[in-house]
Amino acid sequence: MANQLKNCSECGRIFVDTGIGVCRDCYEKQQDQMQEISSYVRDNPHSTVKQICEALKVKEKLVMRMIREGRFVTDGISIEYPCESCGTPITSGRFCDKCNDDLAKQMQQTQQKMTAKVAAAAPQKKGSGMYSRDMGKKLS
Repeated sequence: MANQLKNCSECGRIFVDTGIGVCRDCYEKQQDQMQEISSYVRDNPHSTVKQICEALKVKEKLVMRMIREGRFVTDGISIEYPCESCGTPITSGRFCDKCNDDLAKQMQQTQQKMTAKVAAAAPQKKGSGMYSRDMGKKLS
């Protein structure tokens, strides 16, 4: 929610949140760091996240946010960062190919289990007879 009092996640100061998530001073500092990161990546297109953080003394969280926002999607630039599941270096997305395949298999298995549960829980029809005929048999 915007326009609420919050503590800045970077410096801890209280500020009125306008949707940015950090105070004005930290936001400006992040913008400056983002420009430095962009310049560094242009000059060193095959850098890893770790190399960028060490060279510029910036937080990995900021570099990862820039990657997720697609700030480095240009020809010739491929920044490696770890897969969120196994840690294998990747250049796009959140997961490596192996983890993507594993996740897809898990989702397919879960869907099959859910379909089987729904089918098992569905009431079985006795036949195609009329309701009144069934009632007559029960009353006899």
